[in-house]
Formats: sequence, C-alpha cells, structure tokens
Amino acid sequence: MSSQDFKDWESALPIDPLILQHLQKKNKHPAASHDDPIGKQRKLGVLYAACLGISAMIIVIVLGIIRCSDVDTVLVNSSRTILVYCVIGFFAGKIAEMCINESAKSMIRKMLQRIDLKQNTMANDVPDDN
Repeated sequence: MSSQDFKDWESALPIDPLILQHLQKKNKHPAASHDDPIGKQRKLGVLYAACLGISAMIIVIVLGIIRCSDVDTVLVNSSRTILVYCVIGFFAGKIAEMCINESAKSMIRKMLQRIDLKQNTMANDVPDDN
C-alpha cells in the first residue's frame, strides 16, 4: 500500500498517529504493487497487460511458424492478439489490485478495531485512586 492510501485512511478513520506511522513503516503490501529499483511503483494492471500480451503474441508467432503461415499473416495476427490481451490483462490486473487493496484495508480496519477495543477495556479496567 502506498503512503497515499494511508493518508486516505487518516481522513476516513480516527487513527492514532503512532499506529499510522507503524503501519506505514511495516505493512507495505507486496502483492499490491511492485517496487522497481528506481523506487517507482508499477500497478498490477500494467504488469498483467504486459505478461498476457507478450505471452499471447509469442504463442501466435510460434503457432504461425509451426503451421508454416505467411510472415505478414503471422505478424498481423500477433499484433491484433497483443492488443486484445493487453487490454484484457490491464482490466484483470486492475480488478486484482482493487481486491488486494480492499483486503488489506479490511485487515487494517479489523486490526484497528481490536486495538481500539483493547484500549477501551484497558481504560475501563484502570482502578480509581479515590
């Protein structure tokens, strides 16, 4: 999860700043995005699009070679295939990313509810000095 996601959480839920800092440092969800060496994040939609598109293109080219098809036909078919499967992969990746983000947010909500419940019970268990 990016720091922007945590800023959205900060406005949506009453979160203790110490807990928020702890979550920002420790809980980066590795499946939601991929950190490249430069430090930028690639989203799952782009990764899925690239993987599906290139895989589909390679399969079409290999099938064209096996069938001894004309080079022009193979290249046109592979170009169409890469475009179609890139679009499919992009939307599949976006859906996967939304599912992962929602799962991470619900886990954080549950964790914060448990922490809040513990704080409330601890505050109620403190004996009066009188």
